[in-house]
Amino acid sequence: LKATVSVLYWVDGQMSRSTYDISVFSPEGRLYQVEYSLKTLTHEALTNVGLTGDGCAVVVCQKKVPDKLLKVDSITHVFKATKTIGMAMSGRVPDCASVVDEARYEAMEFRHDFGYDCDIPWLAKRMGEKAQISTQRAGLRPLGAGTILFAMELTDDCVMRPRIYTVDPAGFVSPYKATAMGQKDNEVKQNLEKQYKDGMNLEETVMCGIQCLQKSLGANESNLTSADLEIAIVTQDNPNVRFLDSTTVEDYITKIVERD
Repeated sequence: LKATVSVLYWVDGQMSRSTYDISVFSPEGRLYQVEYSLKTLTHEALTNVGLTGDGCAVVVCQKKVPDKLLKVDSITHVFKATKTIGMAMSGRVPDCASVVDEARYEAMEFRHDFGYDCDIPWLAKRMGEKAQISTQRAGLRPLGAGTILFAMELTDDCVMRPRIYTVDPAGFVSPYKATAMGQKDNEVKQNLEKQYKDGMNLEETVMCGIQCLQKSLGANESNLTSADLEIAIVTQDNPNVRFLDSTTVEDYITKIVERD
């Protein structure tokens, strides 16, 4: 088997980029299948934005209904790992569903073992570890799913503070004040660098997320409505993950238009 793999993967002394053995490095030291998995985050042509504010964490997610016959309320990209930890998913829908299920299982196991809910740093680290295993073993592939985790965390000074973490298909975990993931993530991040400010209240944080997403989209998609967005929040007063209704989202969009 190893000899067969060697013949298939090496041609004239060079490795083929089409190799599906993710555990073999290219001559340049790259893992092509891992790089390809990162590209799947743009698969759905959607973008998610995550921001922290003063006593709040917010995710603003682009939403599209691919089929007019689908029930609109069945389409979501934001899930609950626990009642206080949310997940905004980017990438291939089946892979995203698998990652969500795995995160819920890990959170459930933690509660079963220790008698209390896990915090967001532990879950982010655990998800990163699980994702990274798929980059080590032949016969596996990284899941084409990226996650923005958001929650309130009780810190050592006994204060609830907002937290956002990202987990990519390669298993890289990183905390952020504000970030984006998906098709227009680079454009959104550039806008966040210009518009994001520390200490924004909940309304300012939500409006910043919507505005950065709007400015990053093309002319055909920049006129967002409440039907195009999915917004979830956690706050210091209520750390449970909850979704803003369409009326509230529309009010935020109207305020942005009037302000501009």
